[in-house]
Amino acid sequence: MFIATSTVARSFGYIAPTLTIWQCLAQAARIRKTGASGVSLATWILSCFVSMVWFCYGFIFHVTAEVVANTPAIIVSAIVAFLAAQSQDKITRSLLGFISVTGVTALATLAGSFHSLRWVLATVAIASSIVIYLPQLALVIRPKDLSGVSIVSWLLASLTSLGWFVYGFLIHQPALAVPSFVMFPAAFTVFIQVLRHRLRNDPATGLQAPLVE
Repeated sequence: MFIATSTVARSFGYIAPTLTIWQCLAQAARIRKTGASGVSLATWILSCFVSMVWFCYGFIFHVTAEVVANTPAIIVSAIVAFLAAQSQDKITRSLLGFISVTGVTALATLAGSFHSLRWVLATVAIASSIVIYLPQLALVIRPKDLSGVSIVSWLLASLTSLGWFVYGFLIHQPALAVPSFVMFPAAFTVFIQVLRHRLRNDPATGLQAPLVE
């Protein structure tokens, strides 16, 4: 039984990181194709922040999947943030945001290096994950152009949230699982809203518009 559980845990240790990376790549491809209309720059700067924090968390708490997952995730989420900032002409704001979150990550990691203050790093990791999708959620629940938001990216974000929940549960790391209680409904709501927008507003093909892009 233990061996079976360990095998499942290792599987999700690969699945969740892979989904995270593909989520970023799908959004980057969409921005390159159509621009970043409706894309929340704040969410993607937060994505960089979350990747950095969880990388440090994995290093401090010896969670290998977090180190492996977030090494490329930092890069690809930064690429999405840059593309969105470039498309929206917000490079300076994006750079300031990135510097700010890097500073917070460094402070939280410094605190986490002391055993008695590890809760600080865990708290920052959990809190940042809980709020990561909220800026994008705020944008999609109001009527506006969402043509730059990738449907595939947010479907993958929903699956990623579930993947990290299962992985955190299997390896007895509640910090990995707890954020999914907010991340999954937020990501799935974004997915549904963008899907509805695409069905209603494609000027060329209407209901025949491609849903997966």
